[in-house]
Amino acid sequence: MKRIITILFLSLATYPLFAQHEGRLGILGGINYTSLQNAKDAAFGDYLPTFKPTLGVEAGYYFTIFKKLPIGFSVQLTRNMLGQNYNGNYQDSTSFYAYSRLNYFRPGFAFHAGSNMRRLVAFTFSAGASIGFLTDYQERFELLRYNNDRYILDVKNTDVEVSDTINVNGKITSPLYNQTDFSIFGTLGVDFMLTKKIVLGLNLRTDMGMTSLENRNLINLTLQTNPPTNVQFLPYNLDVKYRGPVSLTAKRDVTTNLSYGVFMSVKYRLFNPEKIEFWYREHKWE
Repeated sequence: MKRIITILFLSLATYPLFAQHEGRLGILGGINYTSLQNAKDAAFGDYLPTFKPTLGVEAGYYFTIFKKLPIGFSVQLTRNMLGQNYNGNYQDSTSFYAYSRLNYFRPGFAFHAGSNMRRLVAFTFSAGASIGFLTDYQERFELLRYNNDRYILDVKNTDVEVSDTINVNGKITSPLYNQTDFSIFGTLGVDFMLTKKIVLGLNLRTDMGMTSLENRNLINLTLQTNPPTNVQFLPYNLDVKYRGPVSLTAKRDVTTNLSYGVFMSVKYRLFNPEKIEFWYREHKWE
């Protein structure tokens, strides 16, 4: 029995060496419906639809096993733009508009499967994981008072601008968001072989964040007044974002990235056309 298992294992391990195989290099881009998913924020209903782009490059290695089943692995590097728009009303007849913008460089790794990848049309599926490195962000809140005056709080990384009767600049002691974000993702799509070397892909993709985005540590704000003013800056010590009261003991739910998107890719095929097995009939390109 052990001998049979060993033979089967070695056969599977060496099979890809004799199967169809190729590399693919390409670019990808898409548009995401994105959200900073927090259970209490979503239940309160201040969310507005938010769409953001993603651009990147991809490299993969693919091969067929058992003559028909293609599998593969790829690495990606994307410029990932995420965030959330908000709008709400307060009981004193004032209202607010706000948005969060988070930009990441996101390397990722994926496993691929699907139908025969050397047909003119192939169905694809992939699942993988990525880690995002926050490059910059913006948090902007605008309070529209009943007399149409505006109070604006604008945070870009650690720079703060407060606009009311006068404009005051300042700095916070640490960013509002954590520097890394771990996500898992899945795609479902179709590849079209446009030429012998070029493949066009159309995919639906879902990304789900697995770690908390918000920096829940205490943050201090130094305003550039004369003399400088130091105050506590606690935007996340509240149950619902942009809804008071601010409290050191508030138990806010975890906030994670969540996005759904439509992506297109263009890939260049790297393969040896002489290594075509007898069972495979490739399209005759003119």
